[in-house]
Amino acid sequence: MDSNNSHIDENDLEIYSMSSLPEESAARVERHLLVCEICRRRLVEAEDYVAAMKDAARGLRQKERSGYRWRWSFPRLVPAFAALALIAVAVVALPPIHHVTPAPFAVSLRTMRGPASQATAPSRRPLLLEADLTGLAASAFYRIEMVDQSGDRVWQGGCESRGATASVAVPAQKRGIYFVRIALPSGETLREYELELRGTD
Repeated sequence: MDSNNSHIDENDLEIYSMSSLPEESAARVERHLLVCEICRRRLVEAEDYVAAMKDAARGLRQKERSGYRWRWSFPRLVPAFAALALIAVAVVALPPIHHVTPAPFAVSLRTMRGPASQATAPSRRPLLLEADLTGLAASAFYRIEMVDQSGDRVWQGGCESRGATASVAVPAQKRGIYFVRIALPSGETLREYELELRGTD
């Protein structure tokens, strides 16, 4: 304590703010801070000053480290820059490659007798199946299943009914004979259509 004005000495206050004051002296400072508004304000200022100095020192260390790292890592970046330059040249020099997805092929699935009842479509092309629902049990939603000649499922989905027809998109399949089954959500099969996919694959 400063004996002249009964306030904490500036040096003691600064050491206390850094939690470095001996225990006995720290206890004396804390007792004084309980009753002295002036010293409490001075302590806040001292703590702010110490925090600012720590932040400044930390910033200087980071700048030094980043500058050192940049100076010594630049030669290592040369191969990366060379690779980027090669990629840029390749992008400019090579012709663009366009992957065009063919539009879905519309297939009308109708309930007819005889050879005409078999629907046909190209293989390896997305399909838009339009199924005739005339005479089926009414349902807001139908399960659609596509199986090959062996009965193995190749695709399964669902669709909402729109009156007497239902439309569903099916991914491209290889050539062969398939059967498209329409069922209720419970799994009960209502109708089956034959579909032949033709192609050279």
